[in-house]
Amino acid sequence: MLNEGESHRQHRKIIQPLFLPKSIKSYSNIMVDNIKHISDNWQDNTTIDVLQEMTMLAMGVMTESLFGINFRDRDTFSKVSDSFTNILESFTQVHAPVKNILVEESTNENKKQNKFQDSLDYLNQKIYTLMDHIKKTNPEKPNLISHLLKAKDPDSGEIGLPEKQIRDEIMIFLFAAHDTTSTALTWSLAYLATNPEIQDKLQKELDAVLEGGRLPTGDDLPKLEYAEKIFKEILRIRPSVWALSRLTNEEYKIGEYVIPNGSVIFMSQYAMHNSPKYYIDPDIFNPERWTKEFLFKLPRFAYFPFGGGIRSCIGETFAVQEGILALATIFQKWKIVPTTEGISFEPKALGGFTKPKYPIKVIVKTRNN
Repeated sequence: MLNEGESHRQHRKIIQPLFLPKSIKSYSNIMVDNIKHISDNWQDNTTIDVLQEMTMLAMGVMTESLFGINFRDRDTFSKVSDSFTNILESFTQVHAPVKNILVEESTNENKKQNKFQDSLDYLNQKIYTLMDHIKKTNPEKPNLISHLLKAKDPDSGEIGLPEKQIRDEIMIFLFAAHDTTSTALTWSLAYLATNPEIQDKLQKELDAVLEGGRLPTGDDLPKLEYAEKIFKEILRIRPSVWALSRLTNEEYKIGEYVIPNGSVIFMSQYAMHNSPKYYIDPDIFNPERWTKEFLFKLPRFAYFPFGGGIRSCIGETFAVQEGILALATIFQKWKIVPTTEGISFEPKALGGFTKPKYPIKVIVKTRNN
């Protein structure tokens, strides 16, 4: 699933047109339509499992925006989500090899390996079925798969990337839909449910910008300033990715330290974003901190929820637009409050992602009640 060097640069160029500002803005109606579809199924004064709902939302947006398929089968999305979770749990085991050796029995390890392989096989089957469907039905319709089918392979020069490479690209984007966006939106609803004054201020902005209760569009994004601050603060306090790594390809000196060639360097968004060195009261959810003055003074890599440099996330603008439109669409209609059990904000590392350790459940109430 990972790509390096010149091949990475070439494949990024191939995909880039789908993520230009004009293209991303064109996805806004698809985003709002999918967000509305999920939230319209909620019932007044009922409890929802936030991560489950936000995962369905993010997958619906991804499949329609990038694959051109209006597909909203909750059962299939749930199976896809479970498969990704199984794979991420396997990745997490790799991060703690000593613990595994000490406490895991071989039978449990075999079960985990089988679970991983079953999940991977299921996802591969779904992806190849999706590719075949687009080839047979409408290969000229603009979407990620048709784009890759017509692209020039940077290695062979042939038209159309190899099927395995297309599969890898699709898998990466499905991972992004399942984990980064859905996790960010889950934390968003959790923090807003427990900060009613911030939720009220957001809804006042929505009432002012979206006159007459109309749905948001891509043109509204510059005016949804407080919604943007909320989403930016969510990505600070609970970044969807807790750490990333880079492999050095030459020796590098930083002050008195020498980093040898071939070293793996880990950088933690979670640690940096929650450091009192850069943020006053970092444990407090405070969208108000994101003023222009604060942004100007903040060091470049004190905030990097989408990574940085040439390998920064290509879907950053896509994810931020989806996040803001989700907040606008949901909170225009709904007020969200905690259940009597409350909400735990304790995170857990699942693979490289920052997931809620415990299920997050909230009560949704229509705003006219």
